[in-house]
Amino acid sequence: MLKGLGDLGNVMKLQREFKNIQKRLKKTVTEGENPDGTVKVRMNGEYRLIGIDIDQALIDSGDRKKIEKSIITAAEIAGDKIKEEAALEMKKLTGGMNIPGLGDMFS
Repeated sequence: MLKGLGDLGNVMKLQREFKNIQKRLKKTVTEGENPDGTVKVRMNGEYRLIGIDIDQALIDSGDRKKIEKSIITAAEIAGDKIKEEAALEMKKLTGGMNIPGLGDMFS
């Protein structure tokens, strides 16, 4: 009579687990570092910078363009780490199935 309710229960469970993943990822903090190690940034799971450390020697160089580029690079690396973590969590949740649009929800 109500055959589809089993599937609905699974969908609701998947939705709860998805929300839990979102909460965990929001609390996640990753660090990105530019290739020469002179700039490190910390970013949370909402892609917000929460800290920047710049090597004093880089600041003393006065090379504004290099400092700017180093910050951007470190931030991109931190953001990529968050995306990778989200993709890994989604893969665990879906059992490796590729569900269109679901993986993009954390970008």
